[in-house]
Amino acid sequence: MLTNLRLKMVLMITYLSHWDWILYKSRKDLVKYIQSEEIHAMCPNGVHREEIESIYKGVSSWEINRNKILDIKAIFSLRSHLKNVDSKFHCFTLKTGILFCLANLFLRNKNKAVLSITGLGFLFSKSSKAKILRNLLKPFISYLFNNAINVIIFQNTSDKDIFLNFSNFTNTIEVIPSSGIESSNFKIKDLPSSNPAKKKVILVSRLLYDKGIMDYLSIVNQVNMVNVEFYLAGERDAGNPQNISDKDMEIVLNEEKLNYLGKIDIETQLSEFDISLVMSSHEGFSRILLESLYVGLYCIAYRIQGTEVMKEFNNLELIELNQIDKFVESIEKYNEIIDNSKNRQLIDEFFTSKVVASQFEKIYKELDVSN
Repeated sequence: MLTNLRLKMVLMITYLSHWDWILYKSRKDLVKYIQSEEIHAMCPNGVHREEIESIYKGVSSWEINRNKILDIKAIFSLRSHLKNVDSKFHCFTLKTGILFCLANLFLRNKNKAVLSITGLGFLFSKSSKAKILRNLLKPFISYLFNNAINVIIFQNTSDKDIFLNFSNFTNTIEVIPSSGIESSNFKIKDLPSSNPAKKKVILVSRLLYDKGIMDYLSIVNQVNMVNVEFYLAGERDAGNPQNISDKDMEIVLNEEKLNYLGKIDIETQLSEFDISLVMSSHEGFSRILLESLYVGLYCIAYRIQGTEVMKEFNNLELIELNQIDKFVESIEKYNEIIDNSKNRQLIDEFFTSKVVASQFEKIYKELDVSN
């Protein structure tokens, strides 16, 4: 860990998040492509600490209880770190952005900041708790964000429009689809023949209700074909209000027709399956859908803002929300996949980590010359 003295000596950009997984999962590949900045990480300690220390130039920790919707102690913990760092900041997720703005409210220094809103998340969900919190925060959001955030990056125009209408944000707006993938790391699926002997269906997701876990369980029970195998990959997220309950987790584990895999290596194991389902009710830009399309799986997804942007890809079927029977029909009629080279070409041109990093780097340079 860098000392405060060292931090003040180095002009840098600090990647900030309320969860270490966020700075590891999709940001680790961006760091190596950004040459104009020395990138540091600021996040709570977690299971990815060693990996983060090996990726970023320096790491500092702040404590937060992710089980709390708004952790006041975490705001003051973050404040104590911010006041000692001479850096630009790039905050990831709306929740981190709110915490950064609240912590920055107590400081006189003007740290330039970028916020990536990768999805509107819990705050804009339909739950009663979210609605209450949203109403409480609304009067403060415009002031806080306009004074603390220089640039907001959205992953789709729908999220952009919803948030701008809510917040009245007047500073710079960018839309950069996806967080990028390191496409060269993925094992490509061989093009299958018609009428495969087995159809292996997988849903890869954190085990959250708004990711469609229970909808998927319904599909498993509705498909009556002996040549279809169902798999679920992903882990629970205790810090998320939408985390699956112990009771429902037991139901998932006891479902005979569903194989629960836990965490998998997506880059090397996704190619073992035939059909990838995305049943989330909201996404900024579905990373697993992009990965599945690149690898060569047939993809069936709810038509939401984070999947609609990929409608031009081959081997993708979009279904309106809550039409579970349509998923069942599509799985049962699947028998072959067309050439996937178009998908890989599009992703390599527009959606790789290198492409996204170059867009981030341009934003960072513009921050340096802005007042």
